[in-house]
Amino acid sequence: MKFEEPKNPNYCATVVTLKTFVDLPNCDRIKASIIFSNSVIVPKDAKIGDIGLFFPVECQLSAPFLAANNLYRKPEWGNVDPTKSGFFEAHGRIKCVRFRTHKSEGFWIPLSSLDPLQYGGYDPKDFPEGTTFDRLENKNCSSDPKDFYLEICCKYVPKGTNSGGPNHVKGESSLKERIVEGQWRFHTDTENLKKNIHKIHPDDYISISEKFHGTSAIFSKILVKRKLNLLERLLNKIGVKIQLNEYGFTYSSRKVIKNVAGVGQTNDDVWRVIAKTIEDIIPNSYSVFGEIVGYTPGGKAIQCGPGGKPYHYGCSQGECQLYVYKVTSTNPDGKVIELSWPQMKEFCTKYGLEMVKELYYGKADQFFSWDTDIQDDPDDIEWRKALLQEIESQFVHDQMCPWNGNTVPAEGIVVRLDHLEGKDE
Repeated sequence: MKFEEPKNPNYCATVVTLKTFVDLPNCDRIKASIIFSNSVIVPKDAKIGDIGLFFPVECQLSAPFLAANNLYRKPEWGNVDPTKSGFFEAHGRIKCVRFRTHKSEGFWIPLSSLDPLQYGGYDPKDFPEGTTFDRLENKNCSSDPKDFYLEICCKYVPKGTNSGGPNHVKGESSLKERIVEGQWRFHTDTENLKKNIHKIHPDDYISISEKFHGTSAIFSKILVKRKLNLLERLLNKIGVKIQLNEYGFTYSSRKVIKNVAGVGQTNDDVWRVIAKTIEDIIPNSYSVFGEIVGYTPGGKAIQCGPGGKPYHYGCSQGECQLYVYKVTSTNPDGKVIELSWPQMKEFCTKYGLEMVKELYYGKADQFFSWDTDIQDDPDDIEWRKALLQEIESQFVHDQMCPWNGNTVPAEGIVVRLDHLEGKDE
């Protein structure tokens, strides 16, 4: 079985074996299993050693998967067996739901749930524990390339929302003409800590910061191709050395370059507002990644919580603020170096930029007390489990956000490893 890399590693299926159960009071048909430190509702007859698929919250199950397993709440929405019903709405979104006051932080279903999608079924041996995927090979596909894979799940995106995928990058032809190859980097998705806790070693330096709820932004001074005049084009054509590139200011949302031809801009554009204040600050070769919070110039909240309450972070209506969480430097060859947490703090102080709120920075083994000698090998996971539990107990307990007057839920935290390059978040 060949697995394609998931489009988004945070919103995909993971093959897991059930290992730990928790009985739930007053529940005769269900119980909870602990999966990646999440409490997930499973059937009462589930056993230790059962293999299945775990889907995280905010994942969206595909229509064929829902229908084949009779998971729709209303059978007429497409369930193969019209006499059976599940608990999913038509959109297939996985939410953090409650069963008699007990939360289910994800969705688990036996591996056999894949069999109805494929005549003859899939071989369980092809699905070792830890395998992640969002599509599967279609063994009975037609000659049409779009039928080579069966989609199982994806990230849930509400209707009318730009998903930020590659099909939404506007002005792409202009971008290819202007930006030097290898100079531009879009945002990468921050992966789930619970699934990546094994990457943290006791001697690693880590930062823990507040996750702000706004809209992503990148502001860069990178190499772009100069617009040559007629004489320069002629000289370049006959081999005379001409300066072809120069540093230019570029900014974007998570997936859309904003200041290239073909991308419309409005007076209510928060990226444009911040760009005006930051363009003359950023040094050549540097890129600043951050979250814009507050309001649009027209007074609309960038993000709202329950009851429509705004995530304002102290901004007045009509104002917005950039909070920086990553800074990189790109050399002319396209080599990217990411500033360490202390370097980023110094950078932001020097150039008058606000950083996200730091909760901890230092060695991982100094974050909490650990009485047992640390055996740092892949098979000894007790220290990492204790680290994760300590992070959760201090910072993740359904608290309200203090930066918004405790009127909306806290968005969460980000844990980052400090390495010279290729940092994990």
